[in-house]
Amino acid sequence: MLASAGADVAALAEIEEWARRSVVVPPGTEVVDAHVHLGVDRDGHALSAADLIADMDANGIGRAVAFPADEPGSGGDFRDANGRVIEAWAAHPDRIIPFCRIDPAVGATAAIDEAHAAGARGLKLHPVAQRFAPEGEECVAAVRRATDLRWPVLFHAGFGARALAPAFAALLEWVPDARVILAHGGRGDHRALAALAAAYPDVLFDTSIAALPDLVMLPPERIVFGTDRPYGDHAQALHLVGAAARVAGWDATAMRGVMGGNLMRLLGGEGA
Repeated sequence: MLASAGADVAALAEIEEWARRSVVVPPGTEVVDAHVHLGVDRDGHALSAADLIADMDANGIGRAVAFPADEPGSGGDFRDANGRVIEAWAAHPDRIIPFCRIDPAVGATAAIDEAHAAGARGLKLHPVAQRFAPEGEECVAAVRRATDLRWPVLFHAGFGARALAPAFAALLEWVPDARVILAHGGRGDHRALAALAAAYPDVLFDTSIAALPDLVMLPPERIVFGTDRPYGDHAQALHLVGAAARVAGWDATAMRGVMGGNLMRLLGGEGA
């Protein structure tokens, strides 16, 4: 496709390889991607499990958290899409960590419990795509249920989001022990979210399509590596983390955390 559009595919491959080399991962570190969509999104972006595994192999990624693209289905409850993520995990149990996706307004508790019984390990929520408020009663109830299961909850917190700090302050008042990952470095309201998160040790930020200055400002123990595939790509995501590490001066311990350890802690321990 790129070649037919006139792109220099060989030059692009060289740029990707340079980007991959820009991040120095300490020996023995398993790189874990916190943010991957499987399926076909409403806007046409698509990623299959087979293509994801191939991408991971090419970029040195050990495991990836995967959840559905924006495919709520006719019932609006993401049941079929969640089922396909579970199938992908069953096919690649050592590579995929399955999260479910829901609309808090559509049978949320039943959807979470069904996904948990099938093997899901966390929850993805997208306030913009599903048009709900993070501090709304239905979302609070979904986060409370996920927290009861000791699940992390990954929120879209980037493009298209309103000022988010007041919303998440209210949510965390209701569920102070929630394990929250704010996607895209919380770039929708980064400075206020970072200040809020300081009081909640289990609120982390993923690096997917984040802004470099935002990542540099955060303590590395609050950061998890993410790509947002198929919207983002592995090479760009690795380059971004490499740049942040150089600017902020992260040491090997910090890099081990960012590239996988911090996420695995939130999931319940190394090798979880």
